[in-house]
Amino acid sequence: MNSDTPSFDADVVVIGAGIAGLTAAHRIAGTGLAVRVLEAGARSGGRIRTEPIADGYLEHGGIFHTQQYHAFRRLVAELGLADRVSTVPTGFHSRVLTPRGWKHVDYGSLLGPATFGGLSIPDRIRVAVAALPALRRRPRRPEDFGDLVTMLELDDRSSADAVPVDAADYFTAGPHEFLWGTGSSSISYAMLALQLHVFAGELREIDGGVGQVVDSLAAGLDVRHGAEVALVEEEGEGARVSLADGSTIAARAVVVATTADVANKIWPTAPADVASHLAGVDYTRIDYVYLRTREPVELRLGRRALSMEVIPTATRGGRTMGGIYQSNGWVGEGGLLLVTAANAAAGRIPDADLVDQLEADAEELHPELRGQVVERVLVRHEHYTPTFRAGMVRTLAAARAQLGGGAIDLAGDHMAAPWVDGAIRSGELAADRVAARLRA
Repeated sequence: MNSDTPSFDADVVVIGAGIAGLTAAHRIAGTGLAVRVLEAGARSGGRIRTEPIADGYLEHGGIFHTQQYHAFRRLVAELGLADRVSTVPTGFHSRVLTPRGWKHVDYGSLLGPATFGGLSIPDRIRVAVAALPALRRRPRRPEDFGDLVTMLELDDRSSADAVPVDAADYFTAGPHEFLWGTGSSSISYAMLALQLHVFAGELREIDGGVGQVVDSLAAGLDVRHGAEVALVEEEGEGARVSLADGSTIAARAVVVATTADVANKIWPTAPADVASHLAGVDYTRIDYVYLRTREPVELRLGRRALSMEVIPTATRGGRTMGGIYQSNGWVGEGGLLLVTAANAAAGRIPDADLVDQLEADAEELHPELRGQVVERVLVRHEHYTPTFRAGMVRTLAAARAQLGGGAIDLAGDHMAAPWVDGAIRSGELAADRVAARLRA
């Protein structure tokens, strides 16, 4: 062997065992390359976690998906989990608290704004007109449904600026405040445009929890927990990973699949556009409590059964609660409700007080809950999903254009789209760039 031939400990090191990192590692390993995954925490999955409880389970993220989660569905099928996917009968049917009272909306229908009683007729027409550019930009390829860059042309304003005030306060507030923990003014119109196509049709879940996807991915990989990375840098024909314990790992390539702030910290020599994108990513927080009940408590509006109810900031008043997701199907007996907190308030409220306030708010809106709650479980995510403000899809596109030529690459929902399908798609893109470089 030539003494000048570089020596590597692994072909590829993936830093971060969230769904993006695991997807990248799985795809790279499928090409025959030796992959090692380093995870600072004690478990894999990041926010995608299913927590077992007596006679059921709780979800910590990635709760549902749709037909348009193409990367996710492809991965689920590859892992042999497709037969565990079920359709939630109540779909995206929700009720939203507006100045006109509770109003029904189907967030899974493109006709949702046109039938939403929380908007005046003129505002419904304005929303339909505002949605036309988004509807014309329907992704052409299945994989594009998980990639905000496909909506780059619509990244010139916020979602709130693209629709009437009442629509931003009461219609788009549902998916943004309730599911992402931020207001429509903090979301690029490009993201709203892609959401209109992605979150349509049936609402689906994985029976037994989405954590099965994480477990199946990790089972086939060399994942090392408690491995905190301090620095990653290019060295010679590859890269060197320095761990917090002082050890180092040499690899032909590295995929950094952490949150944006961690990636920015451990890769200080990233190309300028990459560093700019990473530094500009902010994260939302989300806090919620699971209420286990003796009997199932259903969400309804009149005779219509619902999956969710949303209390937007504009009509929240003194409540702490931001909404409810019905989760009765996750337990064998009794019922289960996921009650979210308003993003702005939750971080300052002590755990016990937050649980009490959320239960009290839920009981105010649903008197049938009183005396029913038998267990309460609080979940806090201080680092939940990245926020793509207006203009940030352009910085993302510029950052991705600088990847692929060097030994260090990136994955994570901040590199594609802030939902599970986007995280998986980012892992696929990183894996393909790395594999192409190493084959060259």
